[in-house]
Amino acid sequence: MAPGIREFAEVEVPEQRIEVSKSSKLDASKPLNQNEYNKGGREEMNGWSDKTSAAGKNSNTTDDDDETPVFTMPSMHKLREAQRRVERDFRSDTVTVPTVNMIQAMIESSFQDDMYDATGDESVNRLQQRLIELTGKEAAMWALSGTMGNQICLRTHLTQPPHTVLLDYRAHVHCWETGAMPVMSQASVTQVHPKNGLHLTVDDVKKHIIADGNIHFPPTRVVSLENSLSGTILPLKDAKEISEFVRNFPVEEGEKPIAMHLDGARLFDAVAAEGVDLKDYCACFDSISICLAKGLGAPMGSVIVGSKKFIHRARLFRKMFGGGTRQPGMMAAAALSALEYTMPLLPKVHALTKRTADTLRQAGYKISLPVQTNMIVLDLEEVGIPPAAFVAYAKRAGVTVFPTGRLVFHHQITPEAAARLVEAMRLLMEDKKAGKQLENHKVTGGYM
Repeated sequence: MAPGIREFAEVEVPEQRIEVSKSSKLDASKPLNQNEYNKGGREEMNGWSDKTSAAGKNSNTTDDDDETPVFTMPSMHKLREAQRRVERDFRSDTVTVPTVNMIQAMIESSFQDDMYDATGDESVNRLQQRLIELTGKEAAMWALSGTMGNQICLRTHLTQPPHTVLLDYRAHVHCWETGAMPVMSQASVTQVHPKNGLHLTVDDVKKHIIADGNIHFPPTRVVSLENSLSGTILPLKDAKEISEFVRNFPVEEGEKPIAMHLDGARLFDAVAAEGVDLKDYCACFDSISICLAKGLGAPMGSVIVGSKKFIHRARLFRKMFGGGTRQPGMMAAAALSALEYTMPLLPKVHALTKRTADTLRQAGYKISLPVQTNMIVLDLEEVGIPPAAFVAYAKRAGVTVFPTGRLVFHHQITPEAAARLVEAMRLLMEDKKAGKQLENHKVTGGYM
């Protein structure tokens, strides 16, 4: 049986490392060294150690080894510098860069045409199968991005308008996907403000769901939820209650039951933080889009899971939306490597996030939402901090933030970087209280 998310959290995953020569050539034929993951070290976190150093040929090397294919890395130095840069980048968990073992996985991936080859790409198939095992769904499909994954799911569920998608008013599928839903699916939306201020409940859904039969209003055909949303959890209890109500809601004869979709971009963060079973959570939904490039740290891609019938039809829309890929094996192999490596680290990421939030509160900052996973949402307006000053003070401390006040932690953020951030914010608050003139020009970035 495939391990659940809680079992992953208890497993120490050793980072795979490679010996790199001064010429920056990577010999893919040599086995990887298995070094124990060091919880506190920046070098170990990104796949580096004292053993990852310049190394010459093995004394047993023969002339025949010269014919072994050698993969040249443009610059291992660039990778190391990139890893150091993102250790201090709080803009998003999408900014992570590959670890060394992820690059090795890409080199050792399959290189098949995922469109022409009848069985698809081997590495993509392995990734899809892993998500099937973890989620308990029948089938899975690789997609290029979270937005593509969400919109393919919605389009696959929906048929002929008029139809409506019920969702949280802050939902990514509605707010941050460039208006794709009305274009791709010709769908209206029912925006719901959760009564509890945090997440939708079954009472919210009951109040706003639109039944068949009223000529003035397009009926609800999909309820789309999100977990996590701005770092907050949609609890399993509420997902179950909403799912039971929606799946039993009466529809006109000949119509499909109302579908349950989950934007699970950070689902692994949410499930790990709540401490519930991933399969139990996924059972509440007919389709789930899981982003691999956010909390899990893959370079790109998402995986859609659902029934075999659903995924069979979804493949048509993936092709229609421009998602047919040729040699996606490298990205799939990187995603599988990221999945196995990062999942056990999520509790550590959440703990650092919460400790940082506590310190910021003590410094006088107001936090808009409960800190439950990997995000801190500061209310800068409430405490009179201009966004420009927020960005500038962080930059002087060597950390990168968006002007929105949202701080996102990921597995490559270090405790040192969090300390730098706190010190910068403490100084900013002290200067503000002392009446110092703060920068207040227009700044952009992120969702602004």
